[in-house]
Amino acid sequence: MAIRPARTSDVEALDQIAMASKAYWGYSAQDLVRWAKDLRTPAETIASWPTFVVELEGTVVAFTQLCPIRYPWELVSLWVHPNHVGQGIGRQLLVQAMSAASSSGQSRIHVDADPNALGFYLACGAKQVGSIPASISTDPDRVRPQLELVVSGFLT
Repeated sequence: MAIRPARTSDVEALDQIAMASKAYWGYSAQDLVRWAKDLRTPAETIASWPTFVVELEGTVVAFTQLCPIRYPWELVSLWVHPNHVGQGIGRQLLVQAMSAASSSGQSRIHVDADPNALGFYLACGAKQVGSIPASISTDPDRVRPQLELVVSGFLT
């Protein structure tokens, strides 16, 4: 396994991973279509935002991206292809993202999480600081957890 900075040539793979990962949680085709634009990684952000991929045998299987134009910085993507979930890849990517944030002087990171990812982030030390309504056709009471990761505490 290798973690490296993303390249603009990775965009198609990143978009496919994000869509496959979101579908893994059993969302309806209607919801996936509605979210398709939000699941894309704009090519122009790859060169200017901290973006990292995991490669296994030359194939990109996961990625993460931080948005540095907000304060605190926001973890806008952390996706692992469903074939590789549960192998520690997500946590290693999160360590990479926190290291990049720390190197840039950030003390905390905001995460607008999918409710299915809440357990992962809590296990990694995130604290829930709120939630926002995010209803879908099959769950009108659905909310997206709002989380905070303390960079120094995460890396120690």
